[in-house]
Amino acid sequence: MRQVLFSLSILLLLNGCVNCVRSEDTAEKTEVSPETPPEVPPAVPKAEALLENLSSLREKGVMFGAQIPTEYGLSGGEKWWDDGSVSNSDTKILTGSHPAVCGWDISEIELQHSKNIDGEPFETIRKHIRAAYARGAVSTISWHCANPVTGGNSWDNTPAAHTLIPGGANHELFKTWLDRVAAFFSGLTTPDGDLVPLIFRPWHEHTGNGFWWGKGSAEAEDFVAMWRFTVDYLRKEKGLDNLIFAYSPDAIHFIWNPSTDYRDIYLEFWPGDDYVDIIGLDAYDAAGRRFSEVVPDLCRMISSMADEKGKIAALTECGIENNNPEHSSYSNRNWWTGVLYPAIQGCNLSFALVWRNGGFPPSSHYFNAYKGCYSEDDFKQFAAKSDILLENDLPEMYK
Repeated sequence: MRQVLFSLSILLLLNGCVNCVRSEDTAEKTEVSPETPPEVPPAVPKAEALLENLSSLREKGVMFGAQIPTEYGLSGGEKWWDDGSVSNSDTKILTGSHPAVCGWDISEIELQHSKNIDGEPFETIRKHIRAAYARGAVSTISWHCANPVTGGNSWDNTPAAHTLIPGGANHELFKTWLDRVAAFFSGLTTPDGDLVPLIFRPWHEHTGNGFWWGKGSAEAEDFVAMWRFTVDYLRKEKGLDNLIFAYSPDAIHFIWNPSTDYRDIYLEFWPGDDYVDIIGLDAYDAAGRRFSEVVPDLCRMISSMADEKGKIAALTECGIENNNPEHSSYSNRNWWTGVLYPAIQGCNLSFALVWRNGGFPPSSHYFNAYKGCYSEDDFKQFAAKSDILLENDLPEMYK
């Protein structure tokens, strides 16, 4: 876009010089032919505008994000569900604003199921993504893809990546699965008919051994080939130019394996600069002090790599599971201001997204602050910081 504007400026300058010569050569003429107006540069595609804004907004602060923020949540230990108005979120209840970034998951869409693995209907997810776009928020999508070899879920570690790449036994099946992913994305349109810009984060946390595409189950060359085919197929074959691709290794490997070659480990499965837009990191606090010791360095590392490669860095998933109980062995009353904020402060990250409040007491599967939780007051202090950005703090992200 900057090149377009620069070229337009040169064109206007040259036109001005030519007009000066014409005025001198035709001084005795009483009429001057009207100039042909310069061409107006084309509008910047919404996805490109979003990427530019994600980059420039880092000068102001870090966007706070949450997974499935508007579909359900917790309040005083009781669950709430969206009433159809898409107007509520745990973050809004506490701060008056929704998160700036909203996370969603499309697991099992490849199997043509109507709901993902967490029981969230895809039609409902579409509705909430459209609503987030209308409000000016940013949406990021993960994909806990089923294992194509066994039919098991993402956590079935049976090696499978090598079967999906060109020439692999399940390559044609993989294209069918990508067709279904593409159909979901194609169905997300704006009121003016454009595709909603989305951050897509496939094959995440591959440096851990939690998923069948992760290290230990997939070889680096097979992962790279699978990643590249995913990007090329969705962008070139399906024409989805609204996708911004995020690469997000798992920090747990770095946390439990202190090393001076973090960068080499991070880039071991790197698919190439042309295949990544956001350099991310998934970092959950399950290690107490080790998180505080290692994750700030990792955030600075990915930010430095992003600057070198002309990309954007982000904490694509984070959080501490079960942020409520006072009997926690790890002091988390001040986790937001005492642990997360120091980890991201000054790292020039685009956003930091916590996982969903998907379980309800006595379950422990909730990560975001909610009304009545142990860390409620601390979260309010965190969210009130000038460099923590909520939805209400965003400019027009798609222009």
